[in-house]
Amino acid sequence: MNEVKPQVSALVNQFGDITGIENIKSPLRLSITPYVSAYLENYPYNQIGKSNNSYSFNGGMDIKYGINESFTLDMTLVPDFGQVQSDNQVLNLSPFEVQFNENRQFFTEGTELFNRAGLFYSRRIGGQPLNYYNAYNQLNEGEYLKENPASSQLINATKVSGRTKKNLGIGIFNSTSKPMFATISDSLGNTQKETRPLSNYTYCFRSSIKNNSYISLINTNVTRNGGDYDANVTGTNFDLLTKKTNMPLMVTPH
Repeated sequence: MNEVKPQVSALVNQFGDITGIENIKSPLRLSITPYVSAYLENYPYNQIGKSNNSYSFNGGMDIKYGINESFTLDMTLVPDFGQVQSDNQVLNLSPFEVQFNENRQFFTEGTELFNRAGLFYSRRIGGQPLNYYNAYNQLNEGEYLKENPASSQLINATKVSGRTKKNLGIGIFNSTSKPMFATISDSLGNTQKETRPLSNYTYCFRSSIKNNSYISLINTNVTRNGGDYDANVTGTNFDLLTKKTNMPLMVTPH
């Protein structure tokens, strides 16, 4: 028993210490959640030779595994985000990208390590195909666009994150999306045009924190198959606190 003195402010700071706990083995932390989904969509095209109904079937799984007491692995295979709230339409007349809120659960859990320096924007992953509008611009006479996926299908996404006993945070994120094709119908049959090549995203982050100050390093990379452009950005971010002030000096060079 630990004495609690009424004259001392607060209660938690008077709790006692538990000692003598040894040789406790953690159980296996593994969760596997498979899923199957089916969709039926109806749109009144009312065109000869074109059905108003479309069908799709999907299947995959989510995996969560505790590597040790500090690090956790999360993986999703062929994810389906059909239940996620859709975005409102925004008319963007500026030269800058509109950034929407992330509502997909996989990209909102355990991603605080990746949000340093403002480089990680998960909505680009599985977003609109890079050459989405090219399918409309390349239509020839007598052709019409039969199908043009507005989002990219992810093959997998994996993240490992955690913090060591020395307060070093490490996060690694990787995802791969499959090639997407627009289907164009003409008098000779159907043709396909690629609107998004096979893409691979890698985000790595390391953060070291000491005495309420920290320094971090983050690297983002996207590699696309074929002739479309690749990108790589590295940034640092740190807060420095002195003993005479509680206001940090924050610098974020890219």
